Amino acid sequence: MAQSLNALAVGALVKDTGTLYNGKPIIWKIADKGHAGYPSGAVTLITERIISLKCFDAIESGNNDGNRRSYGNNRWTLSNVRQWLNSQAAAGKWYSAQHGADAPPTNANVWSNYNEYDAEAGFLAGFSANFIAALLTTTHTVGKATVDGGGTESCADKIFLATCTEVGLSGDVTAGSKLALFSDNNSRLAYPTAEAVSKSEYTDGNFNVNSPWYWWLADAYASYSCYVRCVYSSGAMNWGLAYGGSYGGVRPLCNLSSGILVSDSPDSDGAYTIIWNRAPSKPSSITVPSNVRGGESLSISWGASTDEDGNLSGYILERQVNGGAWAQVYKGINRSYTDAITFGWTSVAYRVKAYDSAGAESAYNTSATRTVVNNHAPVISGTDSNLGMKTAAFTQSYSVTDKDSGQTLTVTEYIDGTQKRSYTATSGQTYSFNITAAEWVKLLNGSHTLKIVAADNYGGSATRTYTFTKNETEIELMLATPLAADDMVTKGIMSVVRQIPAGAKFTVEVCNNGFDTSPTWEDVTQNIVSGSKFFLSNTTKTANAWGYNFRIKVKRGTATGDCFITSAGGNFE
Repeated sequence: MAQSLNALAVGALVKDTGTLYNGKPIIWKIADKGHAGYPSGAVTLITERIISLKCFDAIESGNNDGNRRSYGNNRWTLSNVRQWLNSQAAAGKWYSAQHGADAPPTNANVWSNYNEYDAEAGFLAGFSANFIAALLTTTHTVGKATVDGGGTESCADKIFLATCTEVGLSGDVTAGSKLALFSDNNSRLAYPTAEAVSKSEYTDGNFNVNSPWYWWLADAYASYSCYVRCVYSSGAMNWGLAYGGSYGGVRPLCNLSSGILVSDSPDSDGAYTIIWNRAPSKPSSITVPSNVRGGESLSISWGASTDEDGNLSGYILERQVNGGAWAQVYKGINRSYTDAITFGWTSVAYRVKAYDSAGAESAYNTSATRTVVNNHAPVISGTDSNLGMKTAAFTQSYSVTDKDSGQTLTVTEYIDGTQKRSYTATSGQTYSFNITAAEWVKLLNGSHTLKIVAADNYGGSATRTYTFTKNETEIELMLATPLAADDMVTKGIMSVVRQIPAGAKFTVEVCNNGFDTSPTWEDVTQNIVSGSKFFLSNTTKTANAWGYNFRIKVKRGTATGDCFITSAGGNFE
């Protein structure tokens, strides 16, 4: 389990196991929460113990001020200790001159050659990356010496020392406001760490882990240019020469966000452990189609990430074109993106990572590199459209063109999803989609679809779709050529397989002089309906021969439902 840093009481101990000084985790104490003038929502930490003995500032042999030339500079903004506390530099690299007379804290520049630290790494060099990222820049005020104009000045630091006012002591000026941790001398007592004692070149019987010691404050002793205010071993006010590395205990402060998580309970050293935000997991997959075509769109998708802290914010998708630099193309919570592939690219690849609300990012999941096919798809003339109402077989004209020469164009036609024909087309030539009479009669009344698909031999394709509505209200069916008879037909019998909805008019007529210009039609509908034989009354003809024919008519009228003739047959004599 975890809790917020803000949930801990003032005085509680906190540590980051990855933030070290002298090889040991730094133990911090909560000095205040939401302190006036500090970053909003901050929790202020101060080291539980004195972590080291160091001079505030080295002697400045080139300074015009005699005291600073002999005893160091008491101005916080120009001090060696400020620079060291806020540096991540490697050993021997943290110092750079802050003004013309500045000097590093070498052996020769500190009191009695005690505890020089110019060759050390910067204080922040031992901090975890998470801790450094979490440090809040704090604007604070410190007291200045009269020689520097007196009063106070503001400065901004990640790591800093407290002022007299902040520890509840009355200095020369009011600099900030009192931190909640400090109320009396006893609250200001500070003991050195075992490492501070063992590594100190200055030895004293009273300087041990069980005895309180002096520790620096940030304020100058205003009346002097070389004295710095400090907390005495009794917790009372004191001061010391800036170059003194014997009594100068370092007890730095910092500010962290109150929402940072810590362990639910302290460990054996009494400190709660900081639980840093954890990065989301790498997206589980990334999918990029193998067929990538220049000038067309491409859909990329990826699998989900998980986040132990429950603060996953989204994903960042990046694209690499022709083996070049990666560039972001999408950022957001969705797990898919449609990209536009520029015609002329030769290759493309994608990678995706997750990020959370704290700015942590996962590793990338990277796709295979895809070859871009730069081929123009065929183009079918016209536009998708509704051809409206149709009452008979019809033809729809179209042409297929392709910008790329020398390609094979295959065209396939479909009626209601069923293939009608497939053929090899010539670019630019006009073709016809023919709905034949035989096909027409098989189509039921209602909506129908004609689809034309043109494909080239590089995978490019185009589709054209037409819709139409068949509205056949009448059926008339007869033999194109009458059946020849060697004599006058006098009787017959027929069956008509049909589906005629109620309300439609169904008529069957027959004739025995079918070869005449105007045959004599006789209505035998009732005979067909009843399944009985019929007799013909006509006895004349104008043609040379007798011929039998029939004529079936259906008029739908207002009737609804299926209406069709499947077959007609019979005999005559």
